[in-house]
Amino acid sequence: MSRHRFMKNIQDDDDYGDYDSEVYDVYDMVIDDIPDISLEEIYDALIDFDFDVDDTADYFLEEAAKGTLKKKNNKKKTSSNQSNQSNNQQQSNNQPKVKPSTLGLNLGPIYLENIELSSDEFTLRSLYNQKDISKNERILPFHFNDPSPDDIILNKQKLAFGQINNSVLESIKGLNISNNQSTTTKISSTPTPHNTPTNNNNFMDGSGSQTSSSSSSSSHSNINILQHSINRKKELENLVHENFTSKETKSSLNMVVIGHVDAGKSTTMGHLLFKVGAVDQRTIAKFERESLAIGKGSFHFAWVLDEHTEERERGVTMDVCVRYFETKHRRVTLLDAPGHRDFVPNMISGATQADVGVLLINASEFESGFCEEGQTREHAVLAKSLGIVQLIVAINKMDMIDWNQQRYQYIVDTLTVFLTSIKFTEANLRFVPISGFKGDNLIEKSSNSNWYNGQSLVDLIDTFSIGERLINKPFRMGINDIYKSTSKGSVSVGGKVEAGVIGVGDKLLISPGQEICTIKAIKRANMDSEWAVGGDNVDLGLSVDVATAIRVGSILCDPEKPIKTARVFQAQIVTFTVPVPITNGYQAVFHAHAMEEPATITKLVSLMDNAGGVSKKNPRCVGDSASAVVEITLSRPACLELYSNYRQLGRFTLRESGKTIAAGIITMFLDKKKKKSN
Repeated sequence: MSRHRFMKNIQDDDDYGDYDSEVYDVYDMVIDDIPDISLEEIYDALIDFDFDVDDTADYFLEEAAKGTLKKKNNKKKTSSNQSNQSNNQQQSNNQPKVKPSTLGLNLGPIYLENIELSSDEFTLRSLYNQKDISKNERILPFHFNDPSPDDIILNKQKLAFGQINNSVLESIKGLNISNNQSTTTKISSTPTPHNTPTNNNNFMDGSGSQTSSSSSSSSHSNINILQHSINRKKELENLVHENFTSKETKSSLNMVVIGHVDAGKSTTMGHLLFKVGAVDQRTIAKFERESLAIGKGSFHFAWVLDEHTEERERGVTMDVCVRYFETKHRRVTLLDAPGHRDFVPNMISGATQADVGVLLINASEFESGFCEEGQTREHAVLAKSLGIVQLIVAINKMDMIDWNQQRYQYIVDTLTVFLTSIKFTEANLRFVPISGFKGDNLIEKSSNSNWYNGQSLVDLIDTFSIGERLINKPFRMGINDIYKSTSKGSVSVGGKVEAGVIGVGDKLLISPGQEICTIKAIKRANMDSEWAVGGDNVDLGLSVDVATAIRVGSILCDPEKPIKTARVFQAQIVTFTVPVPITNGYQAVFHAHAMEEPATITKLVSLMDNAGGVSKKNPRCVGDSASAVVEITLSRPACLELYSNYRQLGRFTLRESGKTIAAGIITMFLDKKKKKSN
């Protein structure tokens, strides 16, 4: 129930009847601008607009802005009601009086003389015409000023759930719900972990204006459920602070492995997991026997990550696999992404969960992966577009070219030029020659590469810097995986926490939708935990009434401050190679976090120059390697955020015909609904 509906319920408004949910949705959207609007007016307008909530709300807001909104005259209705009451009273006076039968068995009317009983005489026995009545048997009239039994029960229930008490009611009545005035928010003095921003109480509302974080920009109705209590929040903050300040705690790092198909990603990472002790010798021996049995003896290290039968039979990674290992200073969540062009959407899903990346290159077939048809270029571009700024380039299969230093240097020089051209900083690029199958330079320096003066792959991973953790913002987590559960009403999900703090027992909103779930268990880096924070890759055990409400691409969020669901928005994009120039009406597939939706570029706003200025307004088309501001319309509303508020949830890519044609960021949410013509 929204705040406006809640206020209506406690004000005993007779006009607030039982209407469809669309009426209440429109009411929530327009009440700030039209305080005296009635539900009956909204219901009538919804009929005219075929119950389209957005169109109806736009109609009222436009009419109110013009000052042409016509209020309904309730006098006619009032006089009509009075006339009906008068007629009913007259009919009642004209009817003959009825006295029940003496035995109380005759339920039919008996037309007799007018008999009137006082309140003292109206008792059980008076119904049977008995006069010897004691005071204890009298039926006293009910005083409607007192609460009814139903009122008492409902009030007790509300108090039991902590939703309503006198102080809450007074604070709600005193709320300023106008968008024209800002709300002062008290900032907690609780110490925050390292790299935690503390000045994130204000967000952009999607139209360019700044609003308080206490007011949600989402189209969800406020369902009056807290994620956790104030005391629980302080307890979680203390746990997080103690963990982050402990010298024994290793920093968490989410790392995605990308590259062209057959670059040796799964084999290299499987061998690395074995060498760091994340996989035991018995498991490797078992995989070696099984792979030899089907004629794929060289794939036994890859089977550490490729678990599905089809992946093992084809020798190709098809989905993102998650594993965990530790270095000297880092606790790493490894995301092994598929390299085949048919599974690029899965690679995007893995890259959105990552902080850093490792790009695998096949030294013996570098050109085939680096050409236009290969995936080396596209994976690197996608990684940069999805927020990865630190990259290790591992030149693999050096044993197949006899550790040729000239070949290695040629690949390094070529990739350095390309990666810096797509805005990677050279200081954030590190190169290492390896042999994933034989294990050279994975953990320790190999004697086969005496000419290489750098560190091993694991040592380079250990030097990755940790990005900021958005702990003080409302909770957001994208669902990338859903696991089956044997318990009814329980489901396990996996994904990356983008912002906020959660603990076991918290209640979260599943968006899109209005379903509430409860956290039963948390796993951070495959270990049980009482809490999780922004930046963690976690598995959550959830209790939910409707399990089908959870799907890949959904967002778990704070019920008080839910995520925005939008269909039309403005974005700044950078194009790559497009099959045909982009014009108004151009269709593509929109990818953001773990979701994908058909999309249409409905308007080309402007072209941008290299300095970020406008070079041309309303262009007719957008070609290759161009920067532009466009308006995009999705086929249905999706969970999105502004890039300025949540970077990872405000990034997206556009793909068409199996190729990535553009990447961009969301800059503004638009409300472009046109009023339906009469």
